[in-house]
Parts: sequence; C-alpha cells; structure tokens
Amino acid sequence: MNQREPGSTAWPSRWPPVLLGLPFGVLVDRVRHRRSIVVVLVLATAAGIASVALANALDSAGWSHIVAVMMMTTVLMAMVPIGQDAWLPSVVSHDLLVPANAALTVLPAAFLVTVVPALTPVGAIEGAFLLAPCVLLVIATVAFGRVDAEETPPPRGDLWREVTEGVRFTLGDPVLRAIALYLVLSELFLTFGDEITGAMMSGARRDMSTGDVYTLMVVLPAVVAPLVGAALAVLLYRRLGTFRLAWTAVLVTQPCTLLLALPDLPGGSLWYLLGTGVPWTGTIIATITLLSHRQTITPDRLLGRVGGVLLTLVGLAALTGRMLEAPAGWFAETIGPADAQPYLLPGLVLATLAGLAPAVPLLRVRHAVAAPQREPVTPGP
Repeated sequence: MNQREPGSTAWPSRWPPVLLGLPFGVLVDRVRHRRSIVVVLVLATAAGIASVALANALDSAGWSHIVAVMMMTTVLMAMVPIGQDAWLPSVVSHDLLVPANAALTVLPAAFLVTVVPALTPVGAIEGAFLLAPCVLLVIATVAFGRVDAEETPPPRGDLWREVTEGVRFTLGDPVLRAIALYLVLSELFLTFGDEITGAMMSGARRDMSTGDVYTLMVVLPAVVAPLVGAALAVLLYRRLGTFRLAWTAVLVTQPCTLLLALPDLPGGSLWYLLGTGVPWTGTIIATITLLSHRQTITPDRLLGRVGGVLLTLVGLAALTGRMLEAPAGWFAETIGPADAQPYLLPGLVLATLAGLAPAVPLLRVRHAVAAPQREPVTPGP
C-alpha cells in the first residue's frame, strides 16, 4: 500500500499538478527535444538546493529562503514525470517500455539503499549533505542530456485548443479513460485506506520500539516493494500483457491487507510486513505496466498533454481524498480497540475494498484492449 506524508504538510504539494499540469503538458508537446524540459527542471532544482547549502555555509540562511526553495522544488519535481514519460518512447521501442519504466522506478529505492548511507558521514560537514545530491543531480542530468532522439513536434496552435485536444483524447479513449479512473480512485481512497490501516496497526506500535515500527512499516516496504514490483513487472509483462498484468496485480495483492489481522500468530512481525509490503508491490506493478501501456497507445504528439491531464486529475483526487480523513479516523476510533481481534477485520476489510476498487474500471474494458500497435521508433545512440 502506498505511503503518504501525514497531516496537512502534503496539502501544498497537491496544488502544482492541478494548476500547472495542463499547460505544462502542452509545453512538453511543443518543444523539439523533450529531454531538455527534464534537464532544465532538474538543474533548477539542484540550483535551488545548492543555494540553501551556500546560504547555510555563509550563515545567512533564513526560513523565507528555505520555504521558497521548498515550494520551487515541489513545483519543479511535480512536472518532471510529464516530460520524462513523454520523452521515453522516443528512445525506447514499445516492447521495452516496461523494463525501462521499471528501471526508473527502482532507481529511487537503489539510491535510498546505497547512496544515502554513504552520504551519512558526509552530513557531518556543514552543508555537504545538501551539496552532494546536487552534484549527483548535475552529473545525471548531463548524461541524460547527451541522449539524442528523433522528435518532430507539431506546429504550435492555440493553447486552449491544444489543452482541449489533450483532454478529449484522454477521456474519449476507453482504455485511457479507464487508466484515468484507476489513478483517480487510487488517490481518492489512499487516505481512507491508510487512515484505517494505521489505526488497525496501533497495537503493533505498542508492542515494538519506535525504530522497529519505522523499519518494519516504512523503510522495508519503501525499499523492497519497488524492487520486487519492478522485477515482477519485467518478468510477467510479456506473458500476460501490460494491461492484464496491471489489474491482475491489484486483484492478487490488495487482499493481503487482511494479513494485518494476524499479529498474534507466530511470526507476527512478518504479517505486518506482508500486509503493508505486498499491496504496495501490487501498486508498483500496476503503475509501471499502466504507464507503459499508456505510452504505447498514445500518439507521440499527445504524450505530454495526456500526462498533464492525468496528473491534473490525480491532483484533484488527492485534494478531494483529504476529505475522507475525518470519516476514516472516526470509523477507526468507533469500531473498537485496535488490539482486540474481533474489531480488526471490519476496518481491514474496508481498507482492502478501497485497494480493490480502482481495478473496477480496468476490468470493465479488459476485453476491449487489443494488442497495441505503434509506429516503430529509432532508438537514439
């Protein structure tokens, strides 16, 4: 199951996709080299972080500066996926999109496991912990910018007309509409499911130390789920097909949330890990395969706009989903003590249903999904 930042701190990060997703999608489709969009965004992010490190070294860092950089970074990084997802099909043939997207999914987890521990001693040096990621970002961006591809953007037209074309194509195509509904429902029910699951797991927090809880319920799923999910997506997508693998992964993994009701059995900590990690792994598989399928069936000239429409819809769903925090918390508090077995199952069943609901739109169009056809592309050097 996906993790999300607690409380209202996540609220500001939901607005950039809503406000900028549609026009940014048009911009991505207009530029000749889509990779340049990603390069500019990442370099601007690195420059902002480096400015905080420099100000800190000069003992002139202020909260206004830090908040401004945080807001800028939030906006820039929210837009990066649109450019990245639109650019990838120009350098990777459609039958290799799943491995490519899987690799991009694994990189953050690999960074967490390898680079972050290595930088921990560096953090003792004033400002170095901020400068080190900046250097890595610059190196990666320079390498990224050297990859060339054949891209021919369409002639520029009226902004509103281009936005409308992207919205109509996304919501008019039955498969893309199903993918959009999946993403919206996933984000809409995420808060509800996490609130209930968190309340149900409060008994585990009393039985384990804070460090054990954090490792078991946050760190391990965050590291293991992307690795396992990406590997399974690569191994299975040719056999099942990308679209079928997506809804199959959701149906198979989300019921494992019910394992959280088994803490009194031998290996109770293992049930907690499986109950959080397996549903999250299924979500990773669905994310990779649906993205790859969407990139395959979308014309090149509309890839940015379709990505912008989906990001906008997900941002709106995230804002709406916050309204479910109160009823979810009320339900979790009123059904009974979290450490009493008879009271665990109702909440976990609801959380499981919230995880399964997004698969319904995919199932409704599963028979309409044909083998994707796409004009061949010439990978860049």
